[in-house]
Amino acid sequence: MTEYLSIPWEKVIPCRDIALQNAALIEPMSVGFHAVSRGRVTDSDTVMVIGCGMVGLGAVAGAVLRGATVIAADIDDEKLTLARELGAQYTYNTTASSEGIPEPDVVIEAVGSVPTYRMAVEKVAFTGRMVCIGYAKSEVSLPTGLFVKKELDIMGSRNAEPEDFEAVIRYVRTHDVSRFISGIIKPRDVQKALTEWAAAPGRIFRILVDFE
Repeated sequence: MTEYLSIPWEKVIPCRDIALQNAALIEPMSVGFHAVSRGRVTDSDTVMVIGCGMVGLGAVAGAVLRGATVIAADIDDEKLTLARELGAQYTYNTTASSEGIPEPDVVIEAVGSVPTYRMAVEKVAFTGRMVCIGYAKSEVSLPTGLFVKKELDIMGSRNAEPEDFEAVIRYVRTHDVSRFISGIIKPRDVQKALTEWAAAPGRIFRILVDFE
C-alpha cells in the first residue's frame, strides 16, 4: 500500500495500454499459464484443469490458446460457465458422475485438497503429465502404484516466468476479462467484502480495492 516501489528495471514488464483493474488479473492468470507451460501442453493434448478459480481459469485460457482440448472441473456451475466462455470444450461438476469425460493427457490440479489430488492421479492417462499448483493443507495419501503403472510425470508449478506474464498481457489486450472482477471497493468496505467472500468463496474471483 505504498505509492512508490524501488525495484530492478529488468524486472519490470510494461502494460501501460491495459486498464488498471485488468492489470490486477495478470499475476494470478500467469500462474495458470506457467502450469500449462510446465505440462508441455500441445494442440494434440486433452487437458483437465481441476479447480476454476482465478488461477485455474488462467490454466484453462492458456491451454485453449495452445489448441488443446480442455476439460474444466469444479464444484460450482458458475465457474464452469466462465470456463466454457474461455473455450473449454467440456465442463465437469465434480459432485456428479465423471462418466463420459475424455481421458486427459495432462491434469492441472489447482485446488489443493485431498479429493482433487486423488482425482488427478486417477483421471490422468497412461504416460500422462500431472501438474500440481494447489497447496494441500493436510497430508495426502495417494495410490502410488498408479505412478508406476501409468508411467506418470508429476511436477510442481509455482509462480511464473517473464514469458508467462508477457503471454497473459497479450491475452488481456485481446480478450474481455472484466467478468473475473467480482467487485471494486473502497478501503472502508474491506471487512464487509471479506465477510461476503468467507460466506461464498466459490462465487468470488477477485475483489479490487480502490485507494483513490
